[in-house]
Amino acid sequence: MAGCNREWFENISAWHDDEVTPEDAARIEAHLAVCRPCRRAAEVLGGVRRALVAKADGEVPKRLRDRAEAAAQDARHARARRRGRWAITAALAAAAAAAALLIGSPSRGVGAAMADELVSHHVRGFARERPCDFESSDPGAVAGWLEGKLGYAVTVPAVSGARLLGARLCQIGDTRTAALMYASGDRPLTVFVPPPSSDAATAARALAGRGVGCTRGPLGNAICARSVEQPVLAVAEVDVAALAPALGRP
Repeated sequence: MAGCNREWFENISAWHDDEVTPEDAARIEAHLAVCRPCRRAAEVLGGVRRALVAKADGEVPKRLRDRAEAAAQDARHARARRRGRWAITAALAAAAAAAALLIGSPSRGVGAAMADELVSHHVRGFARERPCDFESSDPGAVAGWLEGKLGYAVTVPAVSGARLLGARLCQIGDTRTAALMYASGDRPLTVFVPPPSSDAATAARALAGRGVGCTRGPLGNAICARSVEQPVLAVAEVDVAALAPALGRP
């Protein structure tokens, strides 16, 4: 991301929390006007905030409220540490965890805990300066890199209207899992390809049925699964009606 560094991500997070001076706010807003990656990070963080606010008027059990408040406090502490981890990543992860508690859970195969993991990995991945651990638009190269790292074969699916950026590794439950990164226009998309015998693969089969099945996860993200060839789970900040056709139907 040309011209940007970790401090910009910290600044954006502080700006969203109204913790900057008017002069700094003007500087950050001027930067967002010309920097697309930082603007995208700001939009994601804004979506998290709006989801939390929209769902916060209902009665929330004290246990869940305490966990959400602890997550927000952790994010503030992370931002105060100017060196080390990116504050924007900590804030997004904490907010996504809190939103999962407040918004409710998807059904049919993908439980609340797994949905939270999928959305959190998706958000954290695209909040990074370089989303991919391995960058390539070549499906064969990406598949080879993932198999070498994970020890199981990964079929890289063609996603209609999206281009492959590369891949990264993540943990779903206690299982290391492939995460394929795509861009559909300016919209990020993550396709998780879990090991065939994993809980995530089982959940994908249950959600997909005989083709493609979808539900909504924390923050309103679309979560879709496809069970043809190899079970996959996809997460995107789009309507379910837009994501399902992109995965294709048998």
